[in-house]
Amino acid sequence: MNLEDLGKEILNDPILSKLSDLAKEKNAPLFLVGGYIRDFILGMHRKDYDLALPREASPFLPMIEEALHFRFFKVGKEEKNTITYRVIKSDLSFDLTFFQRPSIEEDLQRRDFTINAIAFSLRDKTFHMVERALEDIEKKVIRTVSNLSIDQDPLRMLRATRYLCTLDGFVLDKELKEEISSKREQIAKLPGERIKMELDHILLSSRPELGMKSLYQTGLFLTLWPEMKGLKGLGQNECHHLDALSHTLLIIEKISWASDWVAQNGRKLSLNQDDLLSLYYAALFHDIGKQETYSEDEKGRIHFYHHESFSCQKAEKIMERLRFSNPMRNRILCLIKNHMRILNLSQDTKEAALKRLVNQMAEETPLLVLHTLADKEASRGILSIQIDEVVDAHCLRILELFEEKDIVHPPSLITGHDVMALGYPSGPRVGQILNFIRQKQVEGETKTREEAMEVLRSEFTPRQEKDAED
Repeated sequence: MNLEDLGKEILNDPILSKLSDLAKEKNAPLFLVGGYIRDFILGMHRKDYDLALPREASPFLPMIEEALHFRFFKVGKEEKNTITYRVIKSDLSFDLTFFQRPSIEEDLQRRDFTINAIAFSLRDKTFHMVERALEDIEKKVIRTVSNLSIDQDPLRMLRATRYLCTLDGFVLDKELKEEISSKREQIAKLPGERIKMELDHILLSSRPELGMKSLYQTGLFLTLWPEMKGLKGLGQNECHHLDALSHTLLIIEKISWASDWVAQNGRKLSLNQDDLLSLYYAALFHDIGKQETYSEDEKGRIHFYHHESFSCQKAEKIMERLRFSNPMRNRILCLIKNHMRILNLSQDTKEAALKRLVNQMAEETPLLVLHTLADKEASRGILSIQIDEVVDAHCLRILELFEEKDIVHPPSLITGHDVMALGYPSGPRVGQILNFIRQKQVEGETKTREEAMEVLRSEFTPRQEKDAED
C-alpha cells in the first residue's frame, strides 16, 4: 500500500475523518502519531488514538472535546513538560500531547523506536517519519530512533521488550540488544511504578515467556531482581531437571499450558488481569528463597526446607520497591506461601484435607491450582514425573470442590455470641473456636446449627480450659 492509499484508509475511520475535517476547517496542525499508524500498517486495527499538536495550537483542544463529546483529563507533570491529555472510554482511548520540539519532524526524532516515529497530518493528509520507519515496520525490527533514545528514558529498554511480546514476529535490532545490555544498570534509577507498568504489559501479553527470556539475555532480569542471582546455577533435587533460575523462567511459559490443560479436562476458569498478574508474579518469586535454604543430607539429597517463608520475605521487599498495591501483594504472598501444598499431598490424602485447603485458599484456589500445574510441568525430574497423576487428580478435584460455595464461603452456623454465652470473654479465643467449628462444617461433619451447638458444648467449656491451664 502506498502512502496516498494508506492515508485514505486511515480517514475511513469516522472519528479520524471528523477530526480531519475539523483540523482543516480551523487550520489546526493536528497529527495522528505512533502506534495507531504502525498497527494500521500491520493490519491490527485499533481504537487507541495518539494525537499531537504544537503547543501554540492548544486552543484547538476544546474544539476536539466539543466535536467528539468528551472531556480530556491531564496526566503527567507540568514541571517536566510531560502532560498528556487523555480520554478513556469502554471501546476507545485518546492521548494528546504537545510537541516538545518546534516541528513534527524534530519531534519525531525524540521518540523511542522507528516503528513509532511516524505521523499523519489530519489537516494536510501528509505523512512525516524518521528514516527507516516504514522499512522497519515491514521487516519487523525494533530499532531506536537515535543513539540517545535509551539515555533520554531508560524505561525504553523495557518497552522494547514489551513490543517484542505484543507485536507478532518482531525482533530486537542487534545494536539495540547490545545497548540494553551495556546500559541495563540505568533501569534501577527509575520509579518502581513505571517499571511495574511495563512488566505488567509484558506478563499480560500473549508471549510473556519470550519477554522474560529477552530480559534475561540482555541482563535486565537480574538487574531488576538482583535477589535472584543466587538461583543461577543452583542445583535442585530429583524433582527438577533444571537449576532454580532456569526453572523460574520455564514456569512462566508453563502457565499457559496449565490453563489449556484445565480447559481440556472440562474445568472452565475465568481470570481477569489482576488474577493473571498475581499468578505470574507469584511464579517469578516462588522459589527466590531457595538460595538461603539449600542443604544436603548425609545421603547427598538436596533439600530446601521452609523456602516458602524466605521467598515471601524477599518477594515482599521486591514488591515494596516496585510499588505493588497492597491487595495484589497479599494475593502474591498467599500463593507463594502455599505453593507447595498441593505438590506435597499424597495419593492417600483424604477428601476432608482437600476441602480444608479450598476453604483456606478461598478465591485464590484456581490460581494455586494453575501455579501447581505449571510448577510441576516445569519440574521434569524423576520424582516429579512419578507424582504427575497424583497431582493432576488432586488439582481437578480441588477445582470441583471450589465450585461448591458452601466450602469456599460456608454460611455461619453459630456466632461469637453463642460462644460467649458459654462464659468465654470477648477475645481471640472466640475466633479460634468459631474457626474450629467452621472447619468441621467444611469437612462435612457439621451441617446444621443444632449439630454445631452440640460440638460447641461438648468440645469447649471455659471452666475445663481454665482447669487445664492450672
